[in-house]
Amino acid sequence: MKELLAVKDSALSWLKPVNREIMKWFRNDVTVDLKPDQSPVTIADRKAEEMLRRRIRKEYPDHGIIGEEFGNIDPDREWVWTVDPIDGTRSFVRGLPLFAVLLSLLHRGEPVLGVIGLPALGETAWAVQGQGAWCGERRLQVSRETRLEQATVGAADTYCFRETKRLKLLQSLQQRAQLVRTYPDAFGHLMAIRGALDVMVDPLAYVWDYAPIKILAREAGGAFENFSGKKACIEEGTALVGNPELVRQIRKLAAPARSKK
Repeated sequence: MKELLAVKDSALSWLKPVNREIMKWFRNDVTVDLKPDQSPVTIADRKAEEMLRRRIRKEYPDHGIIGEEFGNIDPDREWVWTVDPIDGTRSFVRGLPLFAVLLSLLHRGEPVLGVIGLPALGETAWAVQGQGAWCGERRLQVSRETRLEQATVGAADTYCFRETKRLKLLQSLQQRAQLVRTYPDAFGHLMAIRGALDVMVDPLAYVWDYAPIKILAREAGGAFENFSGKKACIEEGTALVGNPELVRQIRKLAAPARSKK
């Protein structure tokens, strides 16, 4: 465990220059390119991932890497890092401060360390297996709310529900929950991990998004599950995060919604 805490300290130290690089381009009329899936990418995304990859390769040369912008290096190794240099590039290019830097360390495919950094907000949250989830000196804890009718639910952007043919799920949440608000990307998940939201519902993301979220959610006393209700797989592409009882209730709503528009 001491070794993992030392790795966490290394990861947190990497974020300091990465955050400075990202903020150099924030609200600075940056050029936006489109990737093959039509998602945006900027020079800030690329430079940040390059910096993180260099540090990983230097300090942990026997570890693999799974990265959003530059692909994978030895992804089947025992220890593998996931890297998302800017989660929420759409927010970044619009000048909205809700984007994040995401890092996790997988051991045999399961996250044992996760970091969510919010450069524009000056906050960084982290979790190490068995050590809790933290933001600064504050230990994070998911909400205690268990009734969907009283819950504040965070949801991904509407287009995510539309593209995955899960608009019925979003409509069900709007009908049943006390309040449904759209919070993008890792920012929404972190708000559920710290209990500001009771639960977060996300139908569309990738392993580099979900790996750090899973370990933080679990270490904050919450649940990370996918819509299928099977093993909480970070590769599946869907996630429910927050109070375990609310996650269970919404998973029941999500299961029949998979084939509906």
